[in-house]
Amino acid sequence: MKLNSIIFHTSRLSEIRNFYEEKLQLSTGTYVRENQTVPDYSDSYVNYYVDGSLLCFEAGEDRTDIGTIVLSVPDFTGYRTRIEAAGVSVLSGNSQYFKIKDPEGRSIIVEPVR
Repeated sequence: MKLNSIIFHTSRLSEIRNFYEEKLQLSTGTYVRENQTVPDYSDSYVNYYVDGSLLCFEAGEDRTDIGTIVLSVPDFTGYRTRIEAAGVSVLSGNSQYFKIKDPEGRSIIVEPVR
């Protein structure tokens, strides 16, 4: 079995996009439509493809889903340095992980690839 995707609902899509793209440096996905590769986002959603799985945020004014996201990164120390320089506060951690929060309060645990 393989995890295909996780979808969170958000009332703050533009803030979420800024955080995940500018601060965490995730790239939006793409897909093929009418023989052209197009970005996989709109005013109502954004999809990030993370090592074979889909992380999706869908706009919805009436609900926000809270959960914990765990990311494994190859350059653990360099990644931490980059996101702290981008203004992301590290809440806790050690040499094996660190924890941050996105604009809606979701916990994100970052660990080195094992």
